[in-house]
Amino acid sequence: MRVPPLRLIEHAIAHLRAQAGRDHALPISLLIVNVDRFKLVNDLCGHAAGDRLIEHIRDRCARSSRNLQVIHIGADEFACLLPVTAFDSGEGDRIADRIAERLLEAVGDPVSLGRHIVHPTASIGIATDRFGTLSPEELLRGASIALSHAKQAGGGTVQRFCPAMFADLSDRATLEDDLRGGLLRGELLPYYQPIVSLGSRKIARFEALVRWHHPHRGLLGPDQFLTIAEEAGLDDDLLFSMVRQACRNAGEWEGRLGLSINMTPRQVCDPTVALRLLRIVFASGMRPDRFTVEITEDAMMHNVVAAQETVSTLREAGIRIALDDFGTGYTSLSRICQLPLDMIKIDRSLIQSLDTDAGRKLVKVVVDLGQSLSMPVTAEGIETPRQARLLNEIGCTFGQGYLFGRAAPASLAARLAGAAPLAIAS
Repeated sequence: MRVPPLRLIEHAIAHLRAQAGRDHALPISLLIVNVDRFKLVNDLCGHAAGDRLIEHIRDRCARSSRNLQVIHIGADEFACLLPVTAFDSGEGDRIADRIAERLLEAVGDPVSLGRHIVHPTASIGIATDRFGTLSPEELLRGASIALSHAKQAGGGTVQRFCPAMFADLSDRATLEDDLRGGLLRGELLPYYQPIVSLGSRKIARFEALVRWHHPHRGLLGPDQFLTIAEEAGLDDDLLFSMVRQACRNAGEWEGRLGLSINMTPRQVCDPTVALRLLRIVFASGMRPDRFTVEITEDAMMHNVVAAQETVSTLREAGIRIALDDFGTGYTSLSRICQLPLDMIKIDRSLIQSLDTDAGRKLVKVVVDLGQSLSMPVTAEGIETPRQARLLNEIGCTFGQGYLFGRAAPASLAARLAGAAPLAIAS
């Protein structure tokens, strides 16, 4: 029977106090080390290899400091206890910070797992009991909250708990409750950003991007709530709500313009999501070839077999598939050639490099690749007329960005759909 993490930490703290000859009041730092993207290692290399990786990391953590007590408390998580007697001199926090940086370095050394070389990273949350007055539960809660902030920062980082983090956590819980109600009340709406033909400057389709009309916080962008929706298991409800509304709005557009919508990596790997999406599209009466699902490179790498199955199901029903944010993930050019895709979207980071000769050549390589595979290429993040002109000259088919318009409500998108080509200065 697995021992709960709190019980393990309680025993470890009691042991450290006994070693120090104290019944209480032992200043201590708790570092929670979480291996980033450990599930990907299990999926790619197998669970036995994942177990070996955990053993490697535990040994490395233990060797990083002779004063550190390391406990395996979860599949991909360790508790590292550091008794520190230097808090009165102001050195305690700096010692814990140095240990945390040493742990990141130790974890980051490559590990050979059969045919694969893995480059692991970790996120670390630190909580410190400077006066030995906190309970193990309070210490664990603080370190866990700090770890959550480290994970939200993208992984591979260290965060130290501070009281403001608890306020952030409370605010996040409130926002999650608001989100559940907002979905029922219809507060989350699709906004539409035009995607234009770079040759004619006519709108070819709109990408639906979610916006939340929060009753107290105002208009919120997806960066403020999408992660919460995914963690709370509300992302599917949000996707289906956006598809229903977007299909209904698209029925009002002149010229039968196309519609694009995004799926998360998890949704791309869930065949039930694709089937429900198809039912909504067909029930709306919208022709499936007007509908494009945009997926990222990470979605294809998360679970290649499941993602390919989902993509094939959608394409067989007539839905188009676009590879979004190309240039930011791990997809190789050879893998692009093997995927059942209809178009490629170049990430804005590559478009920003157009001012350099190397940047233009790189973008042209992607455009030429798309043309050779009969996949039209869309450039994202176009902000200047010069960028639009250069992209048109190298053969890029479509463009999207603030130069052509920001995401706008359905009423404005309907007006733009029937308007003349966009007038953009050269």
